[in-house]
Amino acid sequence: MSATSGAATTLYGFSLRAILFRGRTAGFATLPLVVAAVAFVVIAITSVPNRYGVQNTFTGNLLTGLVVPIVALVLAIGAFGDERDGRTLPLLRAIARPRWHIVLARFAAAWTSTVVVCLPAVIACVVLGVSVNQPAGRVVGGVLLATALTSAAYCAVFVLLSLLTRRGLLAGLAYVVLWETFLAGLAPALRGLSIGSYGRRVASLAIPGDVPLGTVASIGVTGSALVLAGIAVAATALAGWRLQRMDVG
Repeated sequence: MSATSGAATTLYGFSLRAILFRGRTAGFATLPLVVAAVAFVVIAITSVPNRYGVQNTFTGNLLTGLVVPIVALVLAIGAFGDERDGRTLPLLRAIARPRWHIVLARFAAAWTSTVVVCLPAVIACVVLGVSVNQPAGRVVGGVLLATALTSAAYCAVFVLLSLLTRRGLLAGLAYVVLWETFLAGLAPALRGLSIGSYGRRVASLAIPGDVPLGTVASIGVTGSALVLAGIAVAATALAGWRLQRMDVG
């Protein structure tokens, strides 16, 4: 292993531990567990025909519309927000790495943490999809792809937000609750600025075509996947640019 890759791995590992072992991580880890528990109860007490709409609700609304954005918000905002609040951001000067390396490590750690914390809900949605006789490969691929891409986009945006304002958590909640849940649903023209709408379009891979998915992007699955990946790349690049120009002294 080269010195560069070794330093990057160390920086990523440090960032991952810092995110995963915060008290708030354990607290919000209960949200995917609750969603998973309810999903398994539904599987146990309902017949297959009655689960189609339930699968839509869990995969399209609860997983990509609630669990992923809330978990990503809490974990990604803390990537730099905790250091800004604790006035320890100047310690970044002591790290002999380009600042964009630091941003990339924090983003990767937040993304990994979000996916790991959301796994119970992901597994429940997969089981729910398979239980309504959907092709297992399509269900697994659709749920995993939607979770991975949607969480990447949210994490990148929220890491950037943590560098732009000390009120990142409130701003992020306003975006998730007001914009994504309310405004994007009322005005179709605003769906293009909703990460969740693209995530739900990708998640439609795992959901029967005759079941409405709610607020989804007007473009197809491939286009939505590319948009989510583009958001993740662009927001991470902007976060690196922002940290390069921040006065952390």
